[in-house]
Amino acid sequence: MGNNNGKKQAILGAAQDVFAQKGLANSTISEIAKKAKVVDSIIYHYFENKEDLLFYTVEELMEKSHKELLFHFKGLMGPVSHLGKMVWFHLYQNDFSSGDARKMKNLLFECRSNKNFYNHAGYKALQKYAGLMLAILKKGVKEKYFRNDLNIGIIRDMIFGFLDEESLSCLAYMEIDETLPDFESIMSLIMAMIGVESDESAANVNPDAAEVGAGVKPDKATRVLEAAVSIFAQKGHRKATMLEIAEKAGVAEGTIYEYFKNKQDLLYSIPKDKFRIYQGRLKRVFEPKNPLEKLRCFIGEYFQIFSSDSEFLTIFLCDIKLNKQFYTTEAFISFLNTNEMLYEILNEGKESGMFRSDLNNRVFRNLFLGSFSHLAIRWFILKRVTPLEMMSELSEVTTLLCRAVTRKVENVFENI
Repeated sequence: MGNNNGKKQAILGAAQDVFAQKGLANSTISEIAKKAKVVDSIIYHYFENKEDLLFYTVEELMEKSHKELLFHFKGLMGPVSHLGKMVWFHLYQNDFSSGDARKMKNLLFECRSNKNFYNHAGYKALQKYAGLMLAILKKGVKEKYFRNDLNIGIIRDMIFGFLDEESLSCLAYMEIDETLPDFESIMSLIMAMIGVESDESAANVNPDAAEVGAGVKPDKATRVLEAAVSIFAQKGHRKATMLEIAEKAGVAEGTIYEYFKNKQDLLYSIPKDKFRIYQGRLKRVFEPKNPLEKLRCFIGEYFQIFSSDSEFLTIFLCDIKLNKQFYTTEAFISFLNTNEMLYEILNEGKESGMFRSDLNNRVFRNLFLGSFSHLAIRWFILKRVTPLEMMSELSEVTTLLCRAVTRKVENVFENI
């Protein structure tokens, strides 16, 4: 039994080396067997096929990384320090870590570009690791270090996507030599999004909410609409009750009927208000606007352009974005050119004083692109959200990204 276990470990170790270097498509069972010093048929005794073997290599490395991160957490106090250490740990793995961590980065990109990975046992190790981030965020909200209106699932996706883009900047298209120097800028953007407000800098970040409130309906009706979106998305229109919506909106049930005739009227009021807002957005695309409005339009258009062509989006996320070869092609240059538009908006915002003067354009770009990639995978590849939830999450992500560029935070990370 011990000998069999030794063979399995030898196969996993050999597969990690081969897959990390050559990728799944260009690797063969024969070369893995040769490196592991076993015959080909032994591999099929432990693993169904080459893909199954790839997914299990990530599981083993993720378990090692999980244990190492827990070791780094020892002696740290408070959710901000834990969050900072987790971010630091990812950057450290890019720059100075052992070969295992570098291999894990390459293998994760390979796995996450494969739909089958998300239904494999190997994915559970990644979920377990991501659970550490969720626990930190929940604790931060509970202890009032982080805002209490956050969707922590979205925040988790944005942060991990952010860190993925930093890894790609360093390991794939060699834009930077090290990622650790970005640590302070990364944490500053994250804390600007999720930290408890200490000033009024982000008070008017979300103009959509202002439009609804300042238009036909007062603030209570806005809260009811937002609560209805959440409850309808979760339970469906038929199963949802007005009492549940009232409780989530923080109003009496009777208050709802001051603004909406019945549940069906409330349901159809959601797209009516959204379409009014969208019409305003489309008109403003052709009007002079301040940098914050331009940024919001850019984010919305970027998501819209990609999401309107689901077939291309699937190919881009699964076959292109996480493929290192993409970063050596002319297509990548075209992809980078779209970033120049974002940089123009950011520079205009800094020059006008509307955006933070210490904003690092490249680091913010990684936050934006990483947020888009992780959310789009969940929306269109895994299909874990409804269209209503997509609308709500996009609005929240846009607000968070705008808050990141407008709200300056103090440096609270020296002890990490």
